[in-house]
Amino acid sequence: MLTTTRHSIQLADGDARYRLAAWQDVMSPSGEVRMTPEEAERFTTKAHWRQIGSVLVGHVSAGDFRLVRDRAMAERIGLDHVFINVFLAGRGGGVCGRRRMRFEPGAMSITKLSSPADYRLEGITLTALVVARRVLEAAIGPVAPFDGRVYPGSSIEARLVGAHIDALLALPDPLPRAQATVASRSTLALLAGCLRGEPVQDEAQASEPLDTDLELAKSIRRYIRDRLADPDLGPDLICRDFAVSRTRLYRLLRESGNVASTIRRLRLARAYGEIAAGRYAGATPAVIAARSGFRQERSFRRAFIEEFAVSPTALQAQVGAGSLPPLPASGPVIAEWFSEL
Repeated sequence: MLTTTRHSIQLADGDARYRLAAWQDVMSPSGEVRMTPEEAERFTTKAHWRQIGSVLVGHVSAGDFRLVRDRAMAERIGLDHVFINVFLAGRGGGVCGRRRMRFEPGAMSITKLSSPADYRLEGITLTALVVARRVLEAAIGPVAPFDGRVYPGSSIEARLVGAHIDALLALPDPLPRAQATVASRSTLALLAGCLRGEPVQDEAQASEPLDTDLELAKSIRRYIRDRLADPDLGPDLICRDFAVSRTRLYRLLRESGNVASTIRRLRLARAYGEIAAGRYAGATPAVIAARSGFRQERSFRRAFIEEFAVSPTALQAQVGAGSLPPLPASGPVIAEWFSEL
C-alpha cells in the first residue's frame, strides 16, 4: 500500500486582513499570530507539509510575525508535540519554556507545543520536523532538557538533522508504506544519536505499545485522503480493502461521524481549496465535480452550496475577480495530522 499526505499553503493574494486571518488559522495549533498593520500589508507565506510514517516534515517561508502561546493557550490547544526547526534564511528570537532563543540561518531549534512561548520571526525560511512527544521521548528520553534549545548552524546536530529533513522532503511521492516506516525509524535513530548519543533499535521500541485499532484507524483515514478523487471510494471499498466489517469500520471511525458524510465533507473541502487557490480557472463545474470524486455535477453543486453557502461557479468568479472568500479551516486539518502522529 502506498502512503502520502501533502498539504500546501500559499498566501500572496487578497488584502492584509485576509492573509492575516488565513495565516492565523494555519498557525492555530501552535498559538496566536500577531502582526503590526505594516507587517500584515507585506505578509506572504508559502508552505509545504508531508507526513511520512510517524513524523511530519515541512518547508516554510513566511514574512514577519510574532507567535504567542501562553500557558492557558497551550492547555487549550491540547497538543503535545515537538517541533525541530532548521532555519535556512531570516532571523528571529524570543522565549520558549524557560529558555531565551535566537534564530540565525543554519540554527536548529527544539520546542514543545505544550510550553508557553513568545517569539518573533522575520522573513524566515525553514524546514521543520514534527514528532509526537511520546514517540520522541521513547527514543531520546525526557524532552524537557531540550525545550527551547537552539543549536548553532556550525553544530554537527543542526547539520545532520537539516540534511535529513531535506532528504525526507525529497523522497518519492507516493511512498510505499514499508519505505515510510524505514524513513521514520531512521529519523528517530538519527535524533537519538544526535540528542542522546544512543541509536534506537526499532521504531516499535521508540513508541508506546501499539493500539491495533488506533493504528488501523489511522491507516484508514490516510487511505481515504489518498483516494478522495476516486468516485468508488466509500464504506464498501474500505471494508473490502481492509478486510473489516461495516460495523467495525464505523466503530474505528466513530469520532469522525458517518463515514460517507466524512468522505463527502473532505471532498468538498479539497474542491473549495483548489478553486480558492485558482487551480480550476476556466474549468467547468462538471470537470471540478469529476476530479473531486463526485459522479454527478448536480449533487456536487448542491452539496457545495450547502457546505459553503456559495456555488462552485460563483466561487470561481470571486477568485477571478480578486475577491477572495475566507479559506476553509486549515488549523483543524493540521491539528488532526498531529493527533495521528
